[in-house]
Amino acid sequence: MFTFKTECTSKFGQVVGLKVWEAVNKCFDALPLAAVIDNKIFCVHGGIPSPENGGGYLNVFEDIPHDLPDPEKTSPLAWEVMWSDPLREDELDAQTRETVVDSGGFVNNHRRGTAYLFSREALEAFLERNKLSHVIRAHEVKQAGFQVQQNGKLLTVFSSSGYCGGTNQAACILADRNKIRTIRIDTS
Repeated sequence: MFTFKTECTSKFGQVVGLKVWEAVNKCFDALPLAAVIDNKIFCVHGGIPSPENGGGYLNVFEDIPHDLPDPEKTSPLAWEVMWSDPLREDELDAQTRETVVDSGGFVNNHRRGTAYLFSREALEAFLERNKLSHVIRAHEVKQAGFQVQQNGKLLTVFSSSGYCGGTNQAACILADRNKIRTIRIDTS
């Protein structure tokens, strides 16, 4: 199984790799888990919070501790927004569709074995509840470097090309003056 820790130790050796991994995690501890741009665009690594964590409102992020050595245990909300993913239409068989409806748009994330998959309806409810227009996230490799999903309200962007030896492109997002621009980065 790929982990960032494994990537560091394989590239830099056991001793230096572990130091690199620890230093990067210290930097991550200093960064915010999420941000809102222009009071309209929610930016996060993984996904949106479920209503069971503070009702799905943004103000609950203020309660997340800054030092998260074990986020799964320390802050279920932090863990959720780091590891949740959008539910794809091709994953909606009859049973999953029923579970999604009964659960307010969230189902267990079978792809990762942790956190949730969130539906288009869950995303739209989150955006409306918080008076937002879009969510920009990362967390999943996209062949073109980005993907627009869930009625154009969700953008997944991946800024690392050739990830794990793959052939994916890189992209970034420019959000300025109430416009969102996706920029593909030529890394050839």
